[in-house]
Amino acid sequence: MATSLDDTEIDDYKEEIEDNNCLLCGVLCEIFYSKLVRPTRPTVLFGEEKWKHRRKAKAEHVIVPSKEVEEGYFAKYPFSWSAMCRASECPKSLLGLQYILTDTVIKQPGTTKYFLSGITTIESAQLFSYVIPKDPNVARIGRKTGNLQYDDTFIRFHAANIERQPSEFQGKNIGFIVHAHCWALFDYIIPTALVEKKLEKFIRAGRKYWRNNRLWGIQDWEQKLWKAGHGRTHNQGFEFGCDIYKNPLIVPEVQKVVDNARKTKKEYKPPRCSHVPLEVATMIAEWTCPVDYTADVKNTRNMLLAWQWTFPDWFWKVRLKEELFVELNSLRESNYSIDWQALRLDLMALVSDQERYLSSGLPNRERVIGFMTAIKSNFLKTA
Repeated sequence: MATSLDDTEIDDYKEEIEDNNCLLCGVLCEIFYSKLVRPTRPTVLFGEEKWKHRRKAKAEHVIVPSKEVEEGYFAKYPFSWSAMCRASECPKSLLGLQYILTDTVIKQPGTTKYFLSGITTIESAQLFSYVIPKDPNVARIGRKTGNLQYDDTFIRFHAANIERQPSEFQGKNIGFIVHAHCWALFDYIIPTALVEKKLEKFIRAGRKYWRNNRLWGIQDWEQKLWKAGHGRTHNQGFEFGCDIYKNPLIVPEVQKVVDNARKTKKEYKPPRCSHVPLEVATMIAEWTCPVDYTADVKNTRNMLLAWQWTFPDWFWKVRLKEELFVELNSLRESNYSIDWQALRLDLMALVSDQERYLSSGLPNRERVIGFMTAIKSNFLKTA
């Protein structure tokens, strides 16, 4: 049962949180849990539908393909995404005795300065190092175990800061953390295959952006305490205009719209009013659905259904921020017969319904994509 915290306990709770922020979204890599729900307990993640069959093995942890994490939505514990992380690491053999991570590329025969790790589940407020798979194609699900093969399969590292590194990190492995889902979302902004080849540039680009951005390391404490069940009986609103703890990659509301579009094949129906010029039909539609629409698009939908009008892409693109809906990329590349007009109307209906829009997680995706776009710009400019 959740218990309430007094002001002193809340201050202590804040001070315990480490600065393990994602290099792409700026938010702490952690999960909100009660004493009964901890992300590193196998009984928690093995409770998800996709991993239920793993419970029979009664293992403390299992290794799964990284795609299972990056492409997965955790329906039972949706906030588990924030504890699933990768790291861009710098082995101690390359750091030598340096404890300040500089922007200088250190070269040694047969080695590179950074490498992208696999995925692991971490908890916040961990004062020691983390253990993570070396292979970027795998993810480790479950808790700590004393028999990890650090030399071959896993590596131990300390979470790096965008500023100077603590002196106790001298001679140790350090890594810049990114949420697994943020890394997958970043692939829509710039191919991560390119970024992996130039991780030094990526880290410099990210650090440069966040050093000048006050949103690095932000925390919405009322949201955090409410989600964790610490005496908050209702949601008191968002400090930063949206729920910064929503998964920016997996948005179930959008996925429902896309899945419905896949199932509903486009059918040709001859226009009932073919003698009306497109320019006139467009003027009528612009009256019912202006560019800066705020009302429900139901009237526009009914009008188009009644007259069987089909408008060109430009009409919809000025009304819908399609770059926000990364799910559309796979539809464009597929062979599905999609009714794009109906799909766009469904997405516009989601955006126009403020209550539904705010709870969907789309505002946080828009926030994070803004950060990623700026980091991409720095990356392309960095020598």
